[in-house]
Amino acid sequence: MSTFVRPPLDFDVLKEIWNKYELQDQAVLKVKIVLTMVAKAETQTAPSGSPRPQPYNIDLQTIIVVLTNERGPPDTRTYSQAELNSAITKSDIRFTTITQDWNEYVVDDGTRIKIQPILMGVSKTSKFNNKGLPIYVTNISINVQIKPPGTQLPSVPS
Repeated sequence: MSTFVRPPLDFDVLKEIWNKYELQDQAVLKVKIVLTMVAKAETQTAPSGSPRPQPYNIDLQTIIVVLTNERGPPDTRTYSQAELNSAITKSDIRFTTITQDWNEYVVDDGTRIKIQPILMGVSKTSKFNNKGLPIYVTNISINVQIKPPGTQLPSVPS
């Protein structure tokens, strides 16, 4: 028995921005959540027997950039999350939001998708990347709104 797998849907970027946060240590943290794949999930049936609207499966990529004059010894090593957590030297760094907005996409079936990262926390480690920039550990929550054709998204502040 073969299982039909729906192919991913194509989509266009309407708006894709960097969210920026000024850290207490004067660094600027830039965060971008990028939509990389959209697919319709299998049709589900409601208890009443009628089909439920098809949910969407999405894949996202998180990109984090740090702007700072601080430099350390360049290190090409890739660290595990556990190694980074054990190397934290400053936890719960205070930050101020500079820019925080929604990324917006339209899928070829007319569905609109909005994605917004929310920085919940940031900590600094004693590690440096291959360019000698300090490595930070972040806790990011992601808000996602999916509006199939013919429905309305709840209003959100920009």
